[in-house]
Amino acid sequence: MRIASPRASKKLPTVRDESSVERLYYELRDRAMRYDFKPGSRINEKGLSEELGVARATLREALNRLSSEGLFEFVLNKGFFRKAISVDEVFDLYQVRIALERRAVHLAVLRASDADIAAVKAYWVGVMQRAQDLSTGDLVLADEEFHRRLVALSKNKELVSFAEMVTRRIHVARHIDIEQLSAWNLKAFDAHINVIDLVAHRRTEEALQVLTEHIDVSLKRAVEIAKEMVSRFFLVDASTSLRAADATPQGGAVLEANTA
Repeated sequence: MRIASPRASKKLPTVRDESSVERLYYELRDRAMRYDFKPGSRINEKGLSEELGVARATLREALNRLSSEGLFEFVLNKGFFRKAISVDEVFDLYQVRIALERRAVHLAVLRASDADIAAVKAYWVGVMQRAQDLSTGDLVLADEEFHRRLVALSKNKELVSFAEMVTRRIHVARHIDIEQLSAWNLKAFDAHINVIDLVAHRRTEEALQVLTEHIDVSLKRAVEIAKEMVSRFFLVDASTSLRAADATPQGGAVLEANTA
């Protein structure tokens, strides 16, 4: 009996490795938060995919996700760029942060247990006890973690998610703020204890007042820091451009820098 030759079967789609996309997402997010990619610079997709050992499609998926979170932006026919620093954007983000954390505190007073609140306070007390031994980076992460835990007391997952997105986008401004350790930083750290104590005593209005003043002053500092960030990156870019110009033969073109 003759068996008919089967038709050429279509290639089955491969199962996407979610874990590799996720790992790549976090790697690129961390680089973006450290500003390893300079603001306004174009992402060299070919070089970056080769460096990280991933397919271009996987890289683009991670970049698209980060673009939706405001760390990168896509320009048609040009590719992905590290989003440029905007003083107005930093100002707007801090206003969003105030709104989100005020709502979180309001809900925390209503929903959080005494044990949950005490755990957040214990965390920050522990940070302050070893603050002298912590690096600037560690202090930034500890500060962010306190606010993350404070927002989590709201028991609202969506609120936590949006607050986390804002935290990532203002990370570098907060890093420079704490790097310039001052009396303000120490006062700000004390405000953490004041807020959590007021939440523990269910004194909503006073807790909101302390929190708002705390972040509002941070906002003013953040705007100044954003201006400094623009200045820093401008000077770095200018210096790089001058070196490139010096190294370029007369009449030659300066090649696009590899931003990987």
